[in-house]
Amino acid sequence: MGQQDVLEVLRRTTLFARFNEEQLEVVPKVGRTRTYQPGDVIVRAGSEGAESMWVLLEGEVEIRVGGEPVGVFGPGKHFGELALLTDAPRSADVVAIGDVRALEFSRAHLRGLIHSDPEVAFAVLGELATRLRDLTELTAEMIEASPEAERIAHARGVARQPDEGPRHLGPIEYALRRLPEV
Repeated sequence: MGQQDVLEVLRRTTLFARFNEEQLEVVPKVGRTRTYQPGDVIVRAGSEGAESMWVLLEGEVEIRVGGEPVGVFGPGKHFGELALLTDAPRSADVVAIGDVRALEFSRAHLRGLIHSDPEVAFAVLGELATRLRDLTELTAEMIEASPEAERIAHARGVARQPDEGPRHLGPIEYALRRLPEV
């Protein structure tokens, strides 16, 4: 896979799609190409001290939560960035399905990209804001569709109690109203 092929994959990622050409050309130079064999565990759920994130260049990985498959990612998808940015434990296992080639970024690589150009920071924040909006909308739909989901949301303090009225917003509703359109 040549440099232009790598750039083409990066252009298709939601994380790097907002980068201009100059910014995008720096990305493969700071990342490290890694290969994985079928069955290799790239990320282990619960592991702490995240130091890397990945962008898939070739092949597919399976995402597992609690040992159960929940999705498959292919070229252009990225994973590991949330634990890297938040220092939270990894939330899922990521396992190579077949031969996989990925671009790995360490915490220092990602920070270097962000510090090198403030617009890069806004691009990364834009992607995270989009993900937050999508998850917020999904959560709202789940709350509407399921009494059990509504009970859990109320217990966690992320949904308004029915008798609180419009002046008392839960964190999700507040976030939705405060986020600018991306």
